[in-house]
Amino acid sequence: MKLKRTLASLGAVAALTLGALTTGTATAGAAMPNCSGYAKYLDRAGYYVNIPTDGQQGSNFCAMRRGASGEQVRSLQETLWQCYGQRIDSDGQFGPATETALKRVQSALNLSADGVYGPQTRDALKWNWNLWTTGGHRCLRLTEAPGPLS
Repeated sequence: MKLKRTLASLGAVAALTLGALTTGTATAGAAMPNCSGYAKYLDRAGYYVNIPTDGQQGSNFCAMRRGASGEQVRSLQETLWQCYGQRIDSDGQFGPATETALKRVQSALNLSADGVYGPQTRDALKWNWNLWTTGGHRCLRLTEAPGPLS
């Protein structure tokens, strides 16, 4: 009898834990703000890049998916084209072509290829940095740019 109660208790704890983990993941993703703006990052060498932000707090901890639009989407599109060879229009519309291109790049970077831009994708991408003076560009991760970023 005691063994049955112990096993039942363990089963209940396992079910609660699994439910909490699954619910926690979905809630965390749903709670992340949408990227509705961008911040211009400038490095010491004179290159700049527009990084998607939540638009209100200026945090780059945000998500973008199909249906998003604006300069933040255009920056992602230019990065996918210039740094990863994904020939898509830089029209600022996160549509099926942008989603497919992002999935390809995420897969190549060993990320979850879900077609949703978020912090893991942001950190893994080599971004398209442009030079103010000559219009030249280069592809670097945010952590690879000559600091400090402003």
